[in-house]
Amino acid sequence: MKTVTNPCDGENRPAILLVGASVRWAAQSLRRGQPNSRLIGLDWFGDSDTRMVCDRFHAFQSDQEPSRNLSEQIDSVANLHAARVVHVGGLQVAGAANPWEGWNRLRSLVCKLAIESGVDEFPVTIPLTYQCSAGRGCLAGAAGEDAPLADWVDGASGRSIDWLWKQIGSTGGLGIRRVLPEDLSIATSGDGWLQQRVHGRSYGLVAIAESDQTRVLGLSRGLHHRSGDRPFVYSGSRGPIFEGGGADPGNVPWRSLQVLSERVAREFSLRGLFNLDFIRDSAGRWWLLELNPRPSASCEIIERWATEAGWLSPDHSLMRMHLDAIDGRDQTDLLACRSSSEWLHGRNASAQWVKRIVFANRDVLVDVEKIQKQFRADSIAVELADLPSSSTAFVKAGEPILTVLLRKDDRAKRMAAAQLRRAIRIVQGAR
Repeated sequence: MKTVTNPCDGENRPAILLVGASVRWAAQSLRRGQPNSRLIGLDWFGDSDTRMVCDRFHAFQSDQEPSRNLSEQIDSVANLHAARVVHVGGLQVAGAANPWEGWNRLRSLVCKLAIESGVDEFPVTIPLTYQCSAGRGCLAGAAGEDAPLADWVDGASGRSIDWLWKQIGSTGGLGIRRVLPEDLSIATSGDGWLQQRVHGRSYGLVAIAESDQTRVLGLSRGLHHRSGDRPFVYSGSRGPIFEGGGADPGNVPWRSLQVLSERVAREFSLRGLFNLDFIRDSAGRWWLLELNPRPSASCEIIERWATEAGWLSPDHSLMRMHLDAIDGRDQTDLLACRSSSEWLHGRNASAQWVKRIVFANRDVLVDVEKIQKQFRADSIAVELADLPSSSTAFVKAGEPILTVLLRKDDRAKRMAAAQLRRAIRIVQGAR
């Protein structure tokens, strides 16, 4: 493995190995909030700003058996540095919990809350889902024998349902594909879910579970783009959204989302940051799609807003709170608020951050220095992150180039939107 060294004193400091598809934000957050830690990074990209913030960095190596190989690499690097392992990204490894079992527990929990609250009162629901293997499936959460997928699709055809195939072991929407009723070949190629497609807007909820309470920290809009036959590749987040704030989409069921977060944390014995993904449809229903029991990519915009608004001091961070919560050292005093309700009403609720991953729309040679020079010439006030490991890098079409971070305010949102569009064109090499 390649190792990059960021020299610093004190090799006897506690070592933390951050593992994920990308660990850049988590490393920056932990460096700020817990500066005496020795940070080891292990991810797919090895971006230059990730390498810079880590004391040591290792890149994942590809192999024929991805999940087993990842587990072995994680164990190897952890042993090398005598480091504690913290998962901070969407990564499936051997020995992970059964995803079908987790989904069934989540579905059961939502059903219980609906019964307790009254079906017409609880706004969260679950899409119709079949767990599938080798071309056969069964209704998730229901007893009974499996059957060919074609039988399930034919049986639901009268309800005009669009279907998605969700592959086990994928992340960032890379394993999600549309399934046509007349062509189930994608869904018969491996293990995964056949799930009802819900049309609406994507939202991600970030919460933190401590020993005596669970707080909702923010709700953000998910940004996605189509890449080939993948319609929902994650390309960033916008937010946070607050109760009564200018970006509130209206009728957000904050109390229900708080109750759901508390019950999820209790049911799954969660500690620290976790994420719930939703689709909000045109009727105002919130369809729960996924639980990620770890910090999510949208944590970055919530942390930036909280620091700017004064809820979180500049030398503290969400990743410090995450580790402290895992260890039972709750740090509620790090937040300048007493409850989720106070936090969600927010200070400066009109301000938002946009995190936008820019993908190459063609094969392109990326020159970061040239991009930054053009930004200065056009007076574009954005930050760049997830920078290529060299000053110039060749990026293939469809691959991520870098991430643009932009602060926007309701009073100047048109200007911010125009700047973001221009920044994306520059990064993609448009003239």
